[in-house]
Amino acid sequence: MQSSDGTRQFNYLNTVFSATGATPTGYAIHDWTVLDANYHSEQQLEAIGLQLEQEFDLTNAKVTTRSEQNEKFYQVDGIWSGSTEVQMVLTSLQGGVVSPQTTSTGSETVLTVTALGSSADLNLFSSQYDAIEQTVASVQGTPQMSAYFTGSLPAMTNEQQANAIAGNALKSVHASTVEALRTTYETSLSGYSGDPLTYIDTNGKRMDVQVAVHDDTYHHRTDVLVGTPIITTTY
Repeated sequence: MQSSDGTRQFNYLNTVFSATGATPTGYAIHDWTVLDANYHSEQQLEAIGLQLEQEFDLTNAKVTTRSEQNEKFYQVDGIWSGSTEVQMVLTSLQGGVVSPQTTSTGSETVLTVTALGSSADLNLFSSQYDAIEQTVASVQGTPQMSAYFTGSLPAMTNEQQANAIAGNALKSVHASTVEALRTTYETSLSGYSGDPLTYIDTNGKRMDVQVAVHDDTYHHRTDVLVGTPIITTTY
C-alpha cells in the first residue's frame, strides 16, 4: 500500500533532521495556493473562509477582515487538533494592483494555510499534512505544499561545525548542493535529491530540501531548521 503524502514528507524530513543531531522543538506545514483569477467580494471570501473553518474544525477561531478599494482580506486564526495553531488567509486583489501576495498584475485570489505544531505533536504531522492538502482541494485549489521541522543543539557552533552539520543532513538523503549561504552565525544549504513530492526552481536548478543552522546568541544554543522544498520562515 502506497504511503500518504504526509507520511512520505514526514519520513523524508525526519531522515534529514535526525542527521543534524538536533532535538526537535516543532514543525510547520504551509500551503500557498492561487484559487482563481477573480476578484471576490467580502461575502464570497467569507463563504470560503467559513467552509475552511468547518473543514478544519477549529476552536477559538478569530476572524480578521479588511476591505480596501482594490483588495479584500479574510483571515482566520484558530486551534486545531493537538493544540496546533492554524492560520488561514484569503487575499483577493483587483487587476492592476501589485502586491507581494500575488504573482501577476491581473485579478487574483490567493489562499495560504499555515499549521504550527510542537515536538510533542509530531505524530500528528502526517495526518495534518494530508488534511491541509484535502481541505485546499475542497475549495477548488491546487495545493502547493511545503513543510519544515525546527530544533536546537545545546551549544553554539562555529562556521566549520555548522557547515558540517548541514552538509551531513543533505548527504543523508543523497542531495546535491545547489545553493549555499555561509556567515559567522548562519549557514544555509539548499539541495536537490529528487525524493520529496515537491520542488522549486532556483537559478535554473531544482531544489527540494533546505537546511539552516543558526547560532542563537541569546539562548547560547544553535537553532536548526530542515524544510522541503524550502523553509518558509525567517531563521
